[in-house]
Amino acid sequence: MRSETSYFNKTVFLHDLKRFWPLTAGYTLIWLLVLPLDQFTTLRNRYWYAYSGDLAQRVLNVQRNALGTAVTGGYLMALCFGILFAMAVFSYLTSPRATNGLHALSARRETLYVTHYLSGLCCQLAPQVLTILLTAAVLGANGFGSARVTGMMFAMCLSTVFFYSFGVLCMIFTGQILAAPVFYVILNVLAVSVEYLLTSFAGNFLYGWADSFDARLKYFSPAALPFFGDMPEADYLYETIRLADGSTRYQSYAVTVEYAWLLWVYAAVGLVFAALGLLLYKKRRSEATGTTVAIEWARPVFKYGVTFCAALALGQLLYYMFFGQYRSNGDYSLPGTIACMAAAGLIGYFAAEMLLKKSFRVLKSGWRGAVVVMAVLVALGCVMSLDLTGYERWVPDESEIVSASVDFSIYGNDAYAFVSTMEPEQLRLITAAHRALIGDKARQQSLGTEFYDQDGVAYGRFGVSYSLRDGRVVRRDYSGVAFYEAELGDPNSPAAAATALYNNETVALLRTLGRLHVGVDSDPRRLNGLRLIGGRFNMEKYHELGDYFYSEQCDLSAAEAQELYDAILRDVAARRIDDTLFGTDDEYALAYLELYATYIPRDTDAPAPADVPPSTQQAPAADGRRSTTFNVRLSDKMTDTLAVLNALENLR
Repeated sequence: MRSETSYFNKTVFLHDLKRFWPLTAGYTLIWLLVLPLDQFTTLRNRYWYAYSGDLAQRVLNVQRNALGTAVTGGYLMALCFGILFAMAVFSYLTSPRATNGLHALSARRETLYVTHYLSGLCCQLAPQVLTILLTAAVLGANGFGSARVTGMMFAMCLSTVFFYSFGVLCMIFTGQILAAPVFYVILNVLAVSVEYLLTSFAGNFLYGWADSFDARLKYFSPAALPFFGDMPEADYLYETIRLADGSTRYQSYAVTVEYAWLLWVYAAVGLVFAALGLLLYKKRRSEATGTTVAIEWARPVFKYGVTFCAALALGQLLYYMFFGQYRSNGDYSLPGTIACMAAAGLIGYFAAEMLLKKSFRVLKSGWRGAVVVMAVLVALGCVMSLDLTGYERWVPDESEIVSASVDFSIYGNDAYAFVSTMEPEQLRLITAAHRALIGDKARQQSLGTEFYDQDGVAYGRFGVSYSLRDGRVVRRDYSGVAFYEAELGDPNSPAAAATALYNNETVALLRTLGRLHVGVDSDPRRLNGLRLIGGRFNMEKYHELGDYFYSEQCDLSAAEAQELYDAILRDVAARRIDDTLFGTDDEYALAYLELYATYIPRDTDAPAPADVPPSTQQAPAADGRRSTTFNVRLSDKMTDTLAVLNALENLR
């Protein structure tokens, strides 16, 4: 008689289906309410999609709504229910009696694992298939059916494979039922959480640290994707239509799934997790049931992982509460940081040791590991404080820079500039100012808030971003830095270097014209066919007979706007502008001058950045010209401009 190796046991499979039918029924009911029933009731009320002009667009709107619910809802449902079904079918691994009973049967471990895995997966996939078919029937009965859209709805099954397989792996790793969801949640957001903690930790130590969190590891934390807007979802496919007048418009012609590739990747990773779970299950000792970590080699990983995360998270919280509420940008207390992180690390270490040994008596057996933890944390703090990585001292060579942007402002003053450039002269000035601030690190960190009102000292922020030829984007941010007026004669001082950048002719023109978010490469002198078409002047004056301000306002003609623009160019060229970082009383601080202009966009003109104000990002006019607005910053030093304004005022 021939014997065969079987990986499936029908009796166990049917037992799982019968035992956990309430969970399956609840899961099915949710899907029926969320998708086919919702579509049915929505389509009965046809007013909700009637705003679309043509029938084709209405069909796309309905299909996108159904597909979006299936894909995005399927992702969230899989995230929530994946661990629940894994806990249900593998719950026997958390009970010594059930584990020993099943493992004493003649069925091999491979058979038990595969059968339980498939039963939990079928309990999720079967309701999803039923839901998709019913939704397709509802759409088809109302004239919105599409085999392509129905096929794309099955993408919900891909996220189910991943999250359920990951939940099963968590159940294999632990022997306690309540530990599984904790591991599941933490590991689902671990990568991006550790990334955030590390960037926060670096910000305590590193002078010039740019406080930005880009979440580069977000795809390794699937549960965190909804917070970053990169979830799989439904969207339109567009085609470009050229109109008779030469303009173009976009028209949607089909629906698709954004980030569909991510679902396929996650499904493949889920199958790897399932295979890994099988390998671990074969070697998992039955005696491990009831322990927090059931896999022997994973215990030190768990212990030191908890230690590391506790040191980063709890340690930084303690440091902020006791030492760091008013410290930032490399101004830190090294003893305070090390003490807080070491204390938090020890708490995490002994907490993990208690969980592993299920005993509070761990001091005697765990002191050696605690010493290692202390040494590692002290060494990490020292490495960061000594800047052995060279982070603080690094300034790129000008030949390595493609472009650079600087956001520069003085607190309590009207001195500010936004520079975005590829020109060598501006790049040289930016790197010179950056090096000057690095060289002044010791003094900058010794300053306190009590010096903010000191005469002859300007306090502000200097943020810089470099786009390098190797594709990297590197940022540095220096906030609360001081510039000393007495050091303007020293070209290597921060005050002199920042002033040189501030008064560069191109930068000065842009900030005088109020083009703060456009950049040096959008110099108005380079605009094609620039034509001034008008403007507006408004000035608030103090009434001598009353304690209030009143406004004088006048509109400008095209000729008057052109005359003012030419005068501004002369004043900037002669450096008759607000050229100091150290604030002075200025009569024209309450004056507002706007000049309106149009220009002909070149074919090579790049689209305006997303943060450009609406006044500088207007749509082309009927003749193809584009509009822009100059919000001029007036100063008492602008003699030519003020002379033109006074003449215009006298004429009126």
